[in-house]
Amino acid sequence: MTKITNGHIITQNLDGTDHLDCLYRVSIKALIYNDAGQILVVKEDGRPLWDLPGGGMDYGETFESALKRELYEEVGYKGNLRYQLFDASDEIYIERIDANQICFSCRVWTENFDFSAGVDADEVMFMDPEELRLQESESGAPLRYKVHLKWQKLCGANSLPTE
Repeated sequence: MTKITNGHIITQNLDGTDHLDCLYRVSIKALIYNDAGQILVVKEDGRPLWDLPGGGMDYGETFESALKRELYEEVGYKGNLRYQLFDASDEIYIERIDANQICFSCRVWTENFDFSAGVDADEVMFMDPEELRLQESESGAPLRYKVHLKWQKLCGANSLPTE
């Protein structure tokens, strides 16, 4: 007998003891800057806060195909991109999907800045990183300002190109 509860799969071993395993959802977020250093953010359908575009990977997707799909669904982006995976969050339990999630952050360079609200979004805009930081104090706010800080620290430490 198998049951799923609080992000765990509980099965029985042959000796009748319980075996506990975890369900994981892999999520990716795209950090995109414009020439003024602002960050592309999106308000997804029915959500009140700004977030980086991205979401859960589908089974069998690569990072690149998942990024392209999510960018199309949320910010209407059609085009080529380059990306660099640079951070992974600690796992967190998400009650609404009854699974543990690990979020991977990618710095993404797009071939154009042709963005508009996609099918999964209400609004899209570029926001100053400090405005995103102010949102962090709101209850339930995503911690995306920290993603920006990690990228800035990585760029400074390794002299990585930003464009």
